[in-house]
Amino acid sequence: MIVCKHSINDPKLRRGAEHLHRLGARATAEALAEIANRIGGMPAILNVLEEYRARLTPEMLVVAGGDRFPPRALRTVPR
Repeated sequence: MIVCKHSINDPKLRRGAEHLHRLGARATAEALAEIANRIGGMPAILNVLEEYRARLTPEMLVVAGGDRFPPRALRTVPR
């Protein structure tokens, strides 16, 4: 089981992920390789990718709503 220590609701992470997704598979692979080179974590990245490949399909994510981010929280603006 994967436990995230960081929130996927972080606006910078969401914007970056959405942009990277629009760039396509090659850019995503390049970004993952660059992250691995910076942190020395290619085995960890490859393990997570394999876990996702083994457990998830695009269809499963659509049914569960995991193909999109949850709605952004609305904040009350004082008058």
